Amino acid sequence: MKKVISLLLTALMAFSVLTVGAVSASAAEETAPALAAGSHIFFDNTNTQWTDVYFYAWNYGYFGDSVPMNQIGDTAVYEIVVPQDVPNGAEYFLFKSAADWSGQQTPNQTVETGMNTYTPVFDEAGAMTVVKSNTIDAPTTEVAITPYSKTFTGSIDVTVYAFNTGDTTATYQIGDAEPVAFTEPTTITLTSTATVTVTAGTATTSCTFTKIEDAVITADAGDYTGDIYVYTYGGDRVAPGFEKMTFDAANNEYKYTINGSAHVIFTTTNNWGTAKKFLIYDEDDVLLEDQEPFIASGQAVTYFLELSA
Repeated sequence: MKKVISLLLTALMAFSVLTVGAVSASAAEETAPALAAGSHIFFDNTNTQWTDVYFYAWNYGYFGDSVPMNQIGDTAVYEIVVPQDVPNGAEYFLFKSAADWSGQQTPNQTVETGMNTYTPVFDEAGAMTVVKSNTIDAPTTEVAITPYSKTFTGSIDVTVYAFNTGDTTATYQIGDAEPVAFTEPTTITLTSTATVTVTAGTATTSCTFTKIEDAVITADAGDYTGDIYVYTYGGDRVAPGFEKMTFDAANNEYKYTINGSAHVIFTTTNNWGTAKKFLIYDEDDVLLEDQEPFIASGQAVTYFLELSA
């Protein structure tokens, strides 16, 4: 009887080991990134024939950045290094033909395990779809900087990367300062305009970060003393959104500082489902033709607000 029990326990233990092994393997597969840091995303320009190709991304190291992609030799294929691991299914980028929005662009793109190449194709009506495929991606020495060449106020955190360096020493350099060696992704804080250069062997890249002044808004809403929110979009906003203005009771006015530049809309709440807009007048009590005015960095403006009907 003891022998039977012993055999049974052995079988159960073996089953347990197999089960745990299967779960662990499954978990490893689920957590493995679809694109590993240091790998590439490729764009096939055969059908689009754009003069330049830009990678526009808003996550995984990037913050609303338009990064020029590198053409591979004389081919129609362009590449960009992935600075951070990206999970399967992540939608965080698109491709476009200009650094701004004056050109063409693809729809938003997702990452899919086993796929690293994106090729736009067009139907007879000219509608674009993007086909994914896989390109063999042999490890090469790569460097990257995120975010990519931005304006900022106050300070900005910049991260430098180097991949597959082997025996090569990777360095970053701020302006004309001495290069600093690094082995892991390293974040540096800039408080003034500077160019950052990263080098590893023959791989090199540079980004310039330009410090700009805040824009300051003063608003006079007459007898209104409730909350006023300012909705900012465009300009150098990373993402649009609402912010509450500060009320100065002594001067009966509202204040808000924009870290850079943006279009503005003034509302009563921070929810478009309940918000009422304010009409915007200038100091001569003239209704502004543009009710979503653009305020540039460094500007100090005063607006007179009145609730719309």
